[in-house]
Amino acid sequence: MADGNKETRRRFGRRGRGRSGPKAVETAPGIPSDVVLPGERGEEPVPAPKDQPAVICSICQKQIFDLSSALAGRDGGTPVHFDCALAKAAEGELLEPSERVAYVGRGAFAVVEYRDKSMTAFTIKRRIQWEKEGEKFDWRRNIQKRLGL
Repeated sequence: MADGNKETRRRFGRRGRGRSGPKAVETAPGIPSDVVLPGERGEEPVPAPKDQPAVICSICQKQIFDLSSALAGRDGGTPVHFDCALAKAAEGELLEPSERVAYVGRGAFAVVEYRDKSMTAFTIKRRIQWEKEGEKFDWRRNIQKRLGL
């Protein structure tokens, strides 16, 4: 590159960081002014969840703390840990050394075979349907309401 167009060159990197605009003014201790609190845009604030009973995994009988990552169990749709569902789905499968059980979405697992050791490319050998497709569960609807989805 010629030195003649030094002024028109784009500069990448960390130069100029922190000088992009005025600093955020804090309105309350620990909350910057650019943070929009619930109810400031005219919508109703989302009520905090009331003392809901603890949700117990029907496979391992332990409490589920992160209900958003839970799957519906095969026995009536009660929530189960994702790891418990993965272990249960892999339990009855005979796997070759290059095969693994993986979650492929929409309530289904699959036995996948990796093409190489980098484990980036794979083919789906067989599909294991875990949840009934299209079925809505009350516990999942409650999460969607709280998140506003």
